[in-house]
Amino acid sequence: MSAILSAQDLNDFIGPGLACINPVVVNRSDTNGPTEIQIDSSGNPVEVSVDDGLSNTTTTAATQLTPAQINLSDCLACSGCITSAESVLVSLQSHTELLSVLRQSRKDPKQVFVASISHQSRASLSAAFNISVDAVDAKLVTLFRDILGFQYLVGTGVGRQVSLAYSAQEVLLKSGKVEESNGPSVMHKRPVLASICPGWICYVEKTHPHVLPYLSAIKSPQQITGSLLKRLIRDERGVSADEIYHVSVMPCFDKKLEASRPDFATGDGVRDVDCVITTKEVVQLLLDENMDFMNISEAKDARTGGLQAMAPKLWPVEKSWESSDGSSSGGYLWHVLAALGGEITKSESKPTDLKVVPGKNSDMVEYHLVAIDGDKEVVVGKAAQVYGFRNIQNLVRKLKTGGKTGGRTVQSARAKKSSAATSTATLTPTEYDYIEVMACPGGCINGGGQIGAPTTDGDAVGLKEWRDMVETKYRGMRSSAVDRYAVQDWAETIWGSDIDSLVTTSYRAVEGFDAKDGVPAVLVGDKW
Repeated sequence: MSAILSAQDLNDFIGPGLACINPVVVNRSDTNGPTEIQIDSSGNPVEVSVDDGLSNTTTTAATQLTPAQINLSDCLACSGCITSAESVLVSLQSHTELLSVLRQSRKDPKQVFVASISHQSRASLSAAFNISVDAVDAKLVTLFRDILGFQYLVGTGVGRQVSLAYSAQEVLLKSGKVEESNGPSVMHKRPVLASICPGWICYVEKTHPHVLPYLSAIKSPQQITGSLLKRLIRDERGVSADEIYHVSVMPCFDKKLEASRPDFATGDGVRDVDCVITTKEVVQLLLDENMDFMNISEAKDARTGGLQAMAPKLWPVEKSWESSDGSSSGGYLWHVLAALGGEITKSESKPTDLKVVPGKNSDMVEYHLVAIDGDKEVVVGKAAQVYGFRNIQNLVRKLKTGGKTGGRTVQSARAKKSSAATSTATLTPTEYDYIEVMACPGGCINGGGQIGAPTTDGDAVGLKEWRDMVETKYRGMRSSAVDRYAVQDWAETIWGSDIDSLVTTSYRAVEGFDAKDGVPAVLVGDKW
């Protein structure tokens, strides 16, 4: 979690603030005259009116005071922090909250529990316990089905494929490479910026509203998975959506914020994702219950029907647990450029290739899509991978200045550049079709909720070495190509004609607090 970021910040991880600045409205008592705060005989704070000899009243009245509280909705509506304090995040979305709900559910046999597991979390568990990803999956079946009593367990691969398919479609439409269903496509602002990272989204909404028009409208795999699961399970079991409790295991604490956005709940308050726990919280849950992940048996039926039995009937189970090409943050950039290349090959009958252009650091990389025309290579599409706040701050500054860098406009810089791929990434945003933006250095595989590097005999594994080990586990997963048309057909068959409600959302600037109508307010954490 981070405090306010500025252009002068040099590090990716910023220390947390000491106090929340969210104002709390003070409800005045009806009593005229002076009051003071006292502690009653039970140790509770009370507001007491006092007789100062000037007011008409000669009696004292005590009003018990309630503690100021900040919840996730407050954090999302507040412009003070980039992301919420970890204590707030964990208070309502945590493994302890999950265990509490599970215990309460014993009184309600109609309650249905479903868990979705991110690929990055599976890779982290695999690296931490030095076992295969398949072994992790088999242990997760035992944990969620046999120990915790969940009725459903899926991977997030299906939600990711839907998100990837519609993300590619969005960029194709905005770039003018394909036509709208109701007429020619209109050019939109470039580039399209990935919006699946909630830390990045909070940063934009609260500090850089000029970036909002560039954000992709496509939901993340977490939210698409939640919507699909609740729809399918509701229809399959004949229960209401509020009787389905969906837990998502993610590599990032900020995914808790994402799940709590009002946009991702129905009008009557039923959320797509009820609780998000991180990878390390899965381990903490086991420790709190006096269990060890390595001592959990591997479900023998995991790959012979167990996973199939734990998915809704219309769920593509194999796709659910399979990864996809591209980065370990979901492969958005790769799939967008692959879709662009496919359209160019189809329309111009030219093969395409992808050229990697390293930047000044490993978290800033350009990708050039080139069309091969005889012995010439012509750049026909560009995308960039921008991870970590140091690179993000550079990106938002350039977007604010319209792409101007070093006193030269984008047009003049491009006029002097040949059509061939360059050899060094320049981070000129308006030249890109798409930018895969992630708040964490290294992307989602290095999320703050992942299990940290172990220490053996006093020697800690280096952070870079550990990240590479988790990345290797991720790369070892079975993967499958995303058939954009087939995925869209499946999603629209399940969801119906209102597909936008499944796959799209919107973002808005979060305004600062203004006291209105003379209502007094104090800040939580104010020093008196």
